[in-house]
Amino acid sequence: MFARILKSGTFHDVVGYVTRQFHDPTQYTPDTWRVIDSDNILTLDFRRMVQSFEVVHGFMPGKEAPAGHIAISFDIADAPCLTDEFMAQLAKEYMEGMGIKDTQYLVVRHLETDHPHFHIVYNRVNMQGKAVDERNNFKRSDKVVKAIKDKYNLTYSPLKQKYEDKIPEFEKKIRAAIYGCQSWDEFSRRLECAGIKVKFHNDRDTGNHIGVKFTDRDITVNGSKIGRAFTYRRLNNLFELNRKQEQPSSQTVQPKVQYRQPTPQRQTNVVEAVAEAVVENGLDLLKVGPGFDPEEEAFMREMRKRKKKKGLRI
Repeated sequence: MFARILKSGTFHDVVGYVTRQFHDPTQYTPDTWRVIDSDNILTLDFRRMVQSFEVVHGFMPGKEAPAGHIAISFDIADAPCLTDEFMAQLAKEYMEGMGIKDTQYLVVRHLETDHPHFHIVYNRVNMQGKAVDERNNFKRSDKVVKAIKDKYNLTYSPLKQKYEDKIPEFEKKIRAAIYGCQSWDEFSRRLECAGIKVKFHNDRDTGNHIGVKFTDRDITVNGSKIGRAFTYRRLNNLFELNRKQEQPSSQTVQPKVQYRQPTPQRQTNVVEAVAEAVVENGLDLLKVGPGFDPEEEAFMREMRKRKKKKGLRI
């Protein structure tokens, strides 16, 4: 038993796929598929199935890609016990373990291949008008599938075992390749040397990369399946961070220091110094000399001051 959680979409597209509405009718005749279980779905024809889903989706019209889609395959060795009733029971137990409850669903069995398998289409809006809890659905799916296989003693597919054994090898090589890596091109070249090819999931509307997967011969694994660190978004952020760290740091701009030549002070000679002193003190330059008497000069200054004051009186 092996479960694949496929890309969600519109009910028109997903229901149309599982009921072979878009396939060659000469190759995929009505007896190559059949509805083996459903809940709250009118299964008379394709149009009524889609309308049934859309009615409940109307409770939360803003929910994008409301059609959940899961394919569950089995080993050929288990084919004898896989009746429609048993497959329907396995589908219910799987959905219950995944937390897909209180919502519409459709289980369609495909009969055109040797490997028995069926598809579950469910409404991601439940009957209460709330979103179905799909957190950690990939890890949860692995645990649920293992529990069901052990419960009913279903075959562990050799391909599944090979797939699981390959994951640690992918992780080791990817961790080695991302060291110091700065771009997807560089990353792809490194992994090619290790025998792994890098491929992308693109958005159907914009064409932009939204996911990454790794291929080694016949085994292809999504990056998210290997580990949370290997999703497209996280690897892209890592490469961008490595580029920034490798860029030369901008040189610190040193502030410009303007050096001003100090203005040379005018050297005052002795004569000029004496003249300035005389002017400041109101002295008569002609009286400066060997016969200069400070006391006499102080007396003369006092007399001049008194004379000036008398001249100011009216």
